[in-house]
Amino acid sequence: MKKSLMVLFAFLLAAALVSMSLAGCSKTTTTSSTTQALQEKTITIGVDTPLTGGAAPWGLSEMHGVTLACDDFNSAGGLTVGNTHYTFQVEALDDAYDTTKTTNNINQMIYTDGIKFMFTFQTEGSLALAPTLTTQKILNFTVVNDDRILAQPTDAYTYRTYMGFSVQANDYIKWIQQNYPNAHSLAVMTTNDTNGTVTEGYAKTAAAAAGLIYLAPIFYDPGTTDFTPFVTKMLAEKPDVILTIGDPTGDVGVIAKTLKGLGFTGIHATGIVGASDLLPIAGQAAIEGMLTLNMPLIPGGQISDAALGLPAREDARWGAHYCCTWDFYSEAAIMLDAIKQAGSVDPTVVKAKLDQPGAQFKYAAINNGIATFGSGASNAVFGTSVGLHQVTNSWAIDIVKNGADTIGTIINPK
Repeated sequence: MKKSLMVLFAFLLAAALVSMSLAGCSKTTTTSSTTQALQEKTITIGVDTPLTGGAAPWGLSEMHGVTLACDDFNSAGGLTVGNTHYTFQVEALDDAYDTTKTTNNINQMIYTDGIKFMFTFQTEGSLALAPTLTTQKILNFTVVNDDRILAQPTDAYTYRTYMGFSVQANDYIKWIQQNYPNAHSLAVMTTNDTNGTVTEGYAKTAAAAAGLIYLAPIFYDPGTTDFTPFVTKMLAEKPDVILTIGDPTGDVGVIAKTLKGLGFTGIHATGIVGASDLLPIAGQAAIEGMLTLNMPLIPGGQISDAALGLPAREDARWGAHYCCTWDFYSEAAIMLDAIKQAGSVDPTVVKAKLDQPGAQFKYAAINNGIATFGSGASNAVFGTSVGLHQVTNSWAIDIVKNGADTIGTIINPK
């Protein structure tokens, strides 16, 4: 009996050891298999933008914003599709706001670097190559202000992620007319190029709708450094409002300084230009009371923590920060959110997600911010098929006070 119990005990012990051994082998095999199967791949997002020259504050904002959005997307886990884990990085090429350089840069990204996701900036080059990007199935987000960028076939791969002045003009100029009742006339000073001329057209239409007298516009050639003759000619018309829309940041600063020097006491309104960028060019007195379309990063309210933290992150990485990084950060977040929702790095699949009626994506600069392609607002301006390629999101009209942007109002297009 004692011998039988010893035999039974030995049998049970052996069985337990075998079971533990098998369980251990199973766990090791599963982990090893998962690790080996998961491949790491990096997707490059191309950014063609002005990193030097008068428009550099815009271009550096774009490069910084897209880069930091990719960093945050990667830190949040990136994208895993099947057995592949994707992270994202940026390749930024300087076009110096020059058409030839833009064309060369985009062609390099297409044919040499094999990039499938892209951000473009400069007007003429972006317009010229939009059909090629569609043929090559390269998803492109652009800030081109010229509405012709939207006049592409319905299957176009270019989307405008900037609230162009065609969308903003009526609300902007109407707000000026309502809040500055002594302002009765408006004149535009802008660049003598495609971007400037089409933007001036939007201003003219909006001024008429607001009941303002529209004075003769002043056009100057890109690269102009002495604005005194142009400002003198404009002031002779005695405008109540001078609108520098579509002008590079550096130009706006010099124009503001010139206006102050020649005694202009009316309203100087401009576009997406930050007080912090204008201050070292024009000085505080010259920009006091200026109206801008920048989103001031003021704690609390609508501005997200992610947007509030961008200047410090820029300073730490590049030694400087710029006024529009929050917007480009948000535009990149839209692209990355669309990629995540699509569950694919195939631009065709991501495009299909963007084109879904009512599709919404994260607009990261605003708490609970939403960006929509084909919204009621964009469809009202452009029509359903074209509006599908125009984003709408909240935006601010700002007043410069004590050298800093303050929110005058927030416009929420429907």
